Amino acid sequence: GLTSGASGRVSFFNTAGDPRTLSVSVVSSSGSRWSGTLELGAHQGQIVVPRTLDPPARVKTKSGHVSTPALTYATAVQISGGGVVAEQIEGNASVPCVAQGTTRWYAAGFNTLVGSDAYISLYNPTGTEAVANISALETNGFSAPQAIQGVSIPAHAQVDVDLGRSIVNTANVGVDVKVVRGSLAVVGEQVSGGTLSFDQGVGAPSTSSWLPAVTTVANATAEIRVANPNDTVAHVTASVTLGTYRIAPQATTVAPYSSGLITITPNSAIPADGYASVQVRSNVPVVAGLAAGTSSWFTLSSPQGPAGVDLVRDYTGQGFDAAEVTNASHHTITVRITTYAASPAQKDVTTSGVALKALTTVTLASVLGSSLPKPADSYLIVSSKPGAIVTLSLPSSPRGLFLQSPLDGG
Repeated sequence: GLTSGASGRVSFFNTAGDPRTLSVSVVSSSGSRWSGTLELGAHQGQIVVPRTLDPPARVKTKSGHVSTPALTYATAVQISGGGVVAEQIEGNASVPCVAQGTTRWYAAGFNTLVGSDAYISLYNPTGTEAVANISALETNGFSAPQAIQGVSIPAHAQVDVDLGRSIVNTANVGVDVKVVRGSLAVVGEQVSGGTLSFDQGVGAPSTSSWLPAVTTVANATAEIRVANPNDTVAHVTASVTLGTYRIAPQATTVAPYSSGLITITPNSAIPADGYASVQVRSNVPVVAGLAAGTSSWFTLSSPQGPAGVDLVRDYTGQGFDAAEVTNASHHTITVRITTYAASPAQKDVTTSGVALKALTTVTLASVLGSSLPKPADSYLIVSSKPGAIVTLSLPSSPRGLFLQSPLDGG
């Protein structure tokens, strides 16, 4: 799903204590391919920029104008051992790379209104053709346009599906991708007011999900967008934790096979005061997403599941406006952090265990015992049980508009 823009790249990091060899394959939407190898040292990083490997050709039109057709790219890597993680980055948009394809993928909150574009990027990592059906959950109900049924993705190929061609001028679109043959790596791409965001989606609906860093500041907008893939009404509640404020749960109902939303900001019931931690609950499994932005554009992201090992790395070089750890379990967990120093002259350091109470959110700096340096080192965050959610936000004005996901350090 990376475009032919100059900033699109894939960044690798080796958490292992031994070097790794990476066999890299890049394919573009034009069908061109490139392959090669990289050597990745222990606790070191490397970057691949697909557009330099297969640059888009300049084409002369009948009118004499020269244009550069838009291309998108997918990257696949085979690694000589474990411990390597990777992030796909373009501008302020990023999404973790996945270890394998899936047969089901969901996301909520896409927008195809005028001025916005939404795409579903499908990459086939296997040696045989894959086929997918894509359906939409809209405010007015379910739709399965014929043009996005039976979408064929050849072996080791990448296809971008333009939702706006089939779901025209529509806000808050939930998406269900069902792979009926093979398996696919899937990423959602939302372009709103010229701002790109990547949505990693979820593998299944859930009755409970966490969004630990939702902006509530002045001049920002934040909505919990919900898609209900069930044949019964979903009663959805958002429990909001914000400093010392006592905030009544925010609730909505979503009709069967439809979409709805809960506004976090601007909301007279929720003070404009930094980042809120939001837990979304429903009587039936639903798909939640966060749309954060301004009155003219937004970025889209999906909730993360609790993990036992996460890697935090400053891939953009901007540092983080927020870096938080949430214990999403009902038991106290112990968190340890190993810092992989940015400078080879410095040694890696592991903190002693810090206890994190159930259902609480703290800053990563408080666990680390110091502020995050700039440029940031890399941090391996290990919890005693897989209950931790690490949330990151890049600097923005207003705050909290560009969320990043940590990498699966396991």
